[in-house]
Amino acid sequence: MSRTVTEALRAAALGCAALVVVLCLVHDRADGPRWDALAALAAGAACAGAWALATRREAVPPPAPREFEGLPSVLPRDPVDWYGVAGLLLVTVAPFAAFRFGARGEVADRYLGLGAFPLVLLALALLPALWKALTRPLPEFHRLLARDARAGRVVAVRFTLETGEWIRIIDEDNRKVLDPDPEHVRALRLRDEHGAYYGPQGLLPGLYGRSPVGRLSRFAARFKGEHVWVLWPERWEPVLAVARRQHPYAYPVAVVSETGEMVWGNAAIEYTDRYLTDRSNLRPTVPGLAARPLRPRPRFHAPVHGRLYAGLAVAAAALVPLLLGLVSGAASAWLGLLAAVAPVWGLLSASGAAHRIPDPTRWTVPPVQDLRVPAAGGS
Repeated sequence: MSRTVTEALRAAALGCAALVVVLCLVHDRADGPRWDALAALAAGAACAGAWALATRREAVPPPAPREFEGLPSVLPRDPVDWYGVAGLLLVTVAPFAAFRFGARGEVADRYLGLGAFPLVLLALALLPALWKALTRPLPEFHRLLARDARAGRVVAVRFTLETGEWIRIIDEDNRKVLDPDPEHVRALRLRDEHGAYYGPQGLLPGLYGRSPVGRLSRFAARFKGEHVWVLWPERWEPVLAVARRQHPYAYPVAVVSETGEMVWGNAAIEYTDRYLTDRSNLRPTVPGLAARPLRPRPRFHAPVHGRLYAGLAVAAAALVPLLLGLVSGAASAWLGLLAAVAPVWGLLSASGAAHRIPDPTRWTVPPVQDLRVPAAGGS
């Protein structure tokens, strides 16, 4: 199915969910059965289901056969993910709207306030995340790299992108023997002209905003087997001096394909000096030439999206009797609370799974590395 259709399904699902929230806010239970909200709820569920069916086996398209003319001098921030912003807004407002619709006029005002208070606090706690999703701030190290590129010179090396690796490591300090929880590291596996490997990682993960799961995995799948450039700042010495004293202990990088698409990342200091100290790797950038940050294009991944859909399904099931006016009193308030909590649980559960469960169509997943065992090949 074409990208236009799948994007339209995503937008329609979010739009229908937003309409349900608005109708719950502007109408009370006393207004009778809310057939308009039920229709929007059904339409949203249909669009979400159609998107899942359309994208569950969707492959990442190959790169366009177009060479990039030199190294870019403009390394922009990632664009606004308007779907993520819309989802964050819904999570901010929907819990309060659902509980208010179920409880207002059905329980005493003190119980209404008691239930609404934590939901208001949740909305306030999410406001910084919403601001970050809109402003897309770059870390200071990466801003330095962008300025060096604009000034005209960066350190750059051409690699072959072999794959994207989802590495699982059991740290030396892990004390569990049965089913220890590994640390998950997502990185590109690059090989230089001498056969040496290099593994830049994505920016630090988060519930919203910078995440290695969407962009990095799509970049790895899209440019597998292709040549890419890794860019470091010309002024890498002050980065090293500061990075030694803080987290992350890494250099900032931009990985740019030869078609001009890019992802931001970090690279371990231990494996980078061999490139930075070679003066032949200091290269000019082309004035005015801009890279294009790769946009994430999610596909339905059941272990992740299934949790989100489960939360939304529970919320919808709780809303249906409320919208039909079939319950009243304390039962109505409890259903409203369930409809408020379920989507938040679904989102948090899906976000956690996204950073623990790789999509095997986009990632290579080697065996677990147990660093507690000398020369261990896996576990």
